[in-house]
Parts: sequence; C-alpha cells; structure tokens
Amino acid sequence: MELMELDMQPSNKILSLMQPTYLPWLGYFNLIKNSDIFVIYTTTQLTKRSWQTRNKIKGNDGEVWLTIPIKKTKSRDNLLIKDAEINYESGDWVKKHLNSIRQCYSKSNYFEDIYPIIERVLNQRPKYLIDITVRMLIEFLDLLDINTEIVISDDIDYSGKKDEALISICNELGVDRYMSVMGSMDYILSGDNLFEKNNIELLWHTYEHPIYNQVNGKFISHLGIIDCLFNVGIEETKKLL
Repeated sequence: MELMELDMQPSNKILSLMQPTYLPWLGYFNLIKNSDIFVIYTTTQLTKRSWQTRNKIKGNDGEVWLTIPIKKTKSRDNLLIKDAEINYESGDWVKKHLNSIRQCYSKSNYFEDIYPIIERVLNQRPKYLIDITVRMLIEFLDLLDINTEIVISDDIDYSGKKDEALISICNELGVDRYMSVMGSMDYILSGDNLFEKNNIELLWHTYEHPIYNQVNGKFISHLGIIDCLFNVGIEETKKLL
C-alpha cells in the first residue's frame, strides 16, 4: 500500500486519526478498516513509555514487552514523533526483539508467513522511529487487504492542538465525520464541543477483543496484532477485524 495523495474535495467520509504505534493491537486496525481516511499523527509530542515505542507479545510466562529505545536529542516535551531518532548504541535491541519473537512464536502455525515481514523491516535499522512504525503498519494493512486512504499529518497544513488540531485536519481534508477512540473522550468533550460547533459529526469507535487460539497457554488479549497473525493466520485475522 502506498500513501495516498490528499483529496481536498468535500465529502461525507469518515476520518480517524492515531499516533503511529509499534506493532498495534487488533482494535487499531479495526479503527482503520472502519474509516475512509486514516491520518497517521506524526506531528504531535512523543510520549514516554507509550505504545508509540513499545508493545506486548505472549511468552511462556505471560506478557513480554518489546520497546524501541529513543535517543535523547531534546526534551520529551519538545520532541515530536516524526523527529524521534532510534538509539542503536545501548545494546542490540533489534536482535533482542527478533529473538524474543522467534522464542515466543516459532511453534505457531503461521510463523513462516509473518516473521519475515518483521525481520525485514527491523533489519533495515532506519534512523527514525516512524520509519519502523509507519512502514510496519503499511505492511500489515497490505497483508490484511485494508484499503483505507492513509495520510501522514506532516503532509496536512493544519493548525492548533488537541481538539482544535482535529477540527483543522477535518476541514483541510474536507470531511464532516470524525471517528474517535473512547480514550480521547475526556479532552474532546471537555469544555466547548468544537465538533458540534464546526458541524462535524462525532462518532465513537469501540472494538470487542476476540478470543482465538494462542500458543503458550492461557489466552491473553490486547497484544500486538502479530500475536493474532502468528496464531490464526492472515485470513482468520481478516475475519476477526
């Protein structure tokens, strides 16, 4: 999948927006699948110890965290996601991640279908975080036949912060329906409802995590999507989305 060129014509399309995350969970892909336009929000602050740099897989003894280390080029208060540089100097984290994934899923039914994608992206060892998170996202969207229009926020001439930024992005892309995750409800609905004032219909995304067969014992939900892909394969993951 290639990133789409911006379409500025007014429409009744649904737009959603999220920060790029490392190996996102199933609900992230369900949000994209149920949107006409998905904005990858790279022009907002990088949050320390967030899903932007880490996620979980399932090992023999429970959850295993995989974290991408980031260089301290400036304070986190001033560091945008798009400018975050990966730290390769404090140990070979790429090798550790790949070893952990092999140890956790080498006995899964679909290991050989999925592992080479992850290995290829990580072994490129790019300079910037988004060159892993966005590239991996596009790879999996292609794999799952999700054809939502993808736009990078750095390519949008928007203004403001938080809900003001969301309104500006909707206006710039000519959409009048915005789908938000439930976790953003507090700041979106606190104070003035700018969506209502700007005649943008506000939709709320929910996703009930499915239960599927996993290796390594008792089921654990809300892991990175690779857990589902390794265990049940591409076609079944499409159905679960």
